[in-house]
Amino acid sequence: EGYEVAYDREFHKTIKSGDCLWDIGANIGHYTQTFSKMVTEHGSVIAFEPSPSNFTQLNKNCKGLANVMTLNVGLGSENGLLPFQQGADDIGATSRIVENSDDGVFVTIRRGDSLIEDGTVKQPNSLKIDVEGFELEVLNSFGEKLNDPKLHTVGVDVHFEILKSRGFNNAPSQIVALLKNHGFLVSWPDHSHLIARRI
Repeated sequence: EGYEVAYDREFHKTIKSGDCLWDIGANIGHYTQTFSKMVTEHGSVIAFEPSPSNFTQLNKNCKGLANVMTLNVGLGSENGLLPFQQGADDIGATSRIVENSDDGVFVTIRRGDSLIEDGTVKQPNSLKIDVEGFELEVLNSFGEKLNDPKLHTVGVDVHFEILKSRGFNNAPSQIVALLKNHGFLVSWPDHSHLIARRI
């Protein structure tokens, strides 16, 4: 069916009018624009993109979408700055947090729970996570907010090879365990994407 088709279909089924959907790793806004229509004017989309150049294009692509908020930050287990590598592909889709950055680019990282607690954004109903090997840190950033019953769905693009290269071989199983421990039923629409729905 093509890469991500089955995942997209299953994830889109979970989106409801009025949802607050966090698009984490929004890139230039392809999915953000789709989600904006799906949550309708009664909902909202929070698009997180740490890459400065991707963020510029994201804002251009989402201009005029009243229910979209864009934030030039990434999510992670600690508030602070982390080194970042811009992807070499045309749209920067492979941009990611790295252990070291030769070009000296650092990006702002925030914990998800701290953004909710300080009133920057609303508690999400749905999460779409595509963060190039930083998936576990993003989920950990929510702390006990993952238990909030308003959060009904989490979709994750699991980058097995990047996680392995970072030495996080067990991260995929840790992600599944974390979601199950917070009351989600986990399924795999394909070999690299999971969808967690609250039981």
